Amino acid sequence: MTKTGIMIAGHGSTMAYNKGVLEMQADLLRTKGFEDVYVGFNEFSIPSIRETAEEMVEDGFDEIIVLPFFVASGLHVTRDIPMKHFGLPRNCTDGTVEIEGKQVHVIIDQPFGEDPNLTDILAERIEELRTPGKDTRVIVMGHGSRLDFNSSVVELNARRLEERGYGKVYVGYNEFNEPKIEDVIPVMIDDGAEEIIALPLFISLGKHLMMDVPGKLGIEDFSDGGIVRRNGREVELKYAVPVGADPRLCDVLVEKLRKYQ
Repeated sequence: MTKTGIMIAGHGSTMAYNKGVLEMQADLLRTKGFEDVYVGFNEFSIPSIRETAEEMVEDGFDEIIVLPFFVASGLHVTRDIPMKHFGLPRNCTDGTVEIEGKQVHVIIDQPFGEDPNLTDILAERIEELRTPGKDTRVIVMGHGSRLDFNSSVVELNARRLEERGYGKVYVGYNEFNEPKIEDVIPVMIDDGAEEIIALPLFISLGKHLMMDVPGKLGIEDFSDGGIVRRNGREVELKYAVPVGADPRLCDVLVEKLRKYQ
């Protein structure tokens, strides 16, 4: 009889935030009846995805369902997880590998960025931060990627927010893609923004959100907002928290797992 375990796979970080988010989501998943939940990381954090897979095999599992806890696919999901950690071909999502001398069936699911729950989370952030009566403009910010996955997810969620009545929703990227965050903020002000809400489509706090993105927004590092100035105008910018710790994303993981039951 096949014994199946679940691994939530994250990017990893030199800071503790990413690991904390994954462990929180793993705890939530256990409360929903999925007892055999482990976490592993692509880089920086420990244990690695490979180390977690080895632990799972030692615990008696011969099938591993990997849930990539990423906003979007990209090189980490299409290349690193299958190739570096499991020895599978690039883009492989289903295969059998040898781990600790045992043949193990590995299933790699997809990131959650296209799920409507993510748009719900972003809309809630807007409602929490917006000031009634002001011309509030929204920017959805992505990490950026050499592949198209990240920009597609960012643009999809921006379109969904527009469909929900939030006016023109802007997009900007930290790196790789255009337009860059620092180029979009002046445009938003020139378009008449009286208030800007910046929504990071990121899993967790880390170097990018704490030390890279704030300067591109025109606010202080480690802050949750500030006043940005352009052509004699002053506009309040409110910097939302990342999405990964929201409990609704655990519900998305549950829906993913149901197809394997």
